[in-house]
Amino acid sequence: MPAPGKILPWLIGGAVGVGGVLQGLHWKAAASADSQAEMESRLRIVIEENELLRRENESLRSLSQGGGEFAVPREWIDHVEKEFGLAFLHGPVVHRIAGEELRDRVAAAIESRMGPAGIDDRQEAWRLLGWIGEDDDLLWQLTSVRAVGARGWFDDVSGDAWVTDRFQISEIPDQAILLRLLSRSLLHQHFPPSPAHPGDDAARAREALHHGAAAGVESRFLTAHARQHGFLPMQPNPEATHLFASLPAFIRGIITFASVEGKGFADTHHLAGNEVLLDVLRNPPQTTRAVIQPAAPPLVRIDFAAPATEEESYLTESAGQLGLRLWIELAGGDPALAAAWTGDCYRLIPDGDASSAVVWEVAFASAEDAVRFESLAQSRVIAMTQSDAPVGTGDIRVSPARRHLAVSRPSAVRVRFLNTATAELARQCL
Repeated sequence: MPAPGKILPWLIGGAVGVGGVLQGLHWKAAASADSQAEMESRLRIVIEENELLRRENESLRSLSQGGGEFAVPREWIDHVEKEFGLAFLHGPVVHRIAGEELRDRVAAAIESRMGPAGIDDRQEAWRLLGWIGEDDDLLWQLTSVRAVGARGWFDDVSGDAWVTDRFQISEIPDQAILLRLLSRSLLHQHFPPSPAHPGDDAARAREALHHGAAAGVESRFLTAHARQHGFLPMQPNPEATHLFASLPAFIRGIITFASVEGKGFADTHHLAGNEVLLDVLRNPPQTTRAVIQPAAPPLVRIDFAAPATEEESYLTESAGQLGLRLWIELAGGDPALAAAWTGDCYRLIPDGDASSAVVWEVAFASAEDAVRFESLAQSRVIAMTQSDAPVGTGDIRVSPARRHLAVSRPSAVRVRFLNTATAELARQCL
């Protein structure tokens, strides 16, 4: 078998070759395009695909420089299989990796799941919605919070687990981490994710369930050890603590959702019996609402009309009840209002020659709930445009950066928030 040092150049060379072929095909297609706009769009795709290939190459280099695979003791495999009443379909794979290399591996997994432009489009949309700041780097934040000071991480794309050079199997907390990683691997084998990204809200709901179930195994192991030998002082991770505190409140809320509400959701089903937990794993929640309010009746799917523009959307997504709750908290409102969420959709669309706009429509259970949210949205327009004058329904306000913001009411129970580059598109989307 070729040595790892020889395999890496082959892989990198192959990836670069594929990138060249893709670029050639795109340029050939662009040369015959009828408009400058189509050529620019194709060039954008080529650049994004080459960037994705670059990151994948970095991940291959990271893998080759790691410490190989960690041999998992049989006792830990047995422990996890007993917890869920399931057997591994094949041996779990746990890689060793240098701590400083883990961030690139996490970044590659995120981009692989969302597509070459997925993370960039979300960063743009989230900035325009006010969820993150102008200077926030979304990919860096999402990867760093998972990698800085980490001892282990599970890749939900490949189904493999990773432990860093900080990991010591002789340490009880690290044994608990290994059980969590093995639990994720076991659940991934039996209940794998959909091949295509199911949408952000559905993905967050599934991650909450799987992470919560695995965190429950980790917690029960530590609790059992504490009963026998006493509680262990947990070593703080000042780097990770400082990083987490520096994140936007919206990102912190997304990150903690799986650890807090996801674990509570999974623990509740575990206490009802293993078969109950396995049943929910077979039929996972499709929305964060189903995790936050598991006893609430399911909602009828709502369709949202596209904005009145001829341009196709760069991104169409749902914030879900979780995203709405975090936005309400940012606006200083009562988070309980998010329980009235019945559906939402936001779209990132082209606006002008070199800009974009976002249109976010949210549906509520009653007109009274919609009025309460409309008031909060209007206050956000005032804050984002640095204005003191009240904002009425359909009023377009201009920010210091020349963005056009407004709030409208497509129906009695729906509210639309928009942030555009041009006044013309703002008027079309009201």
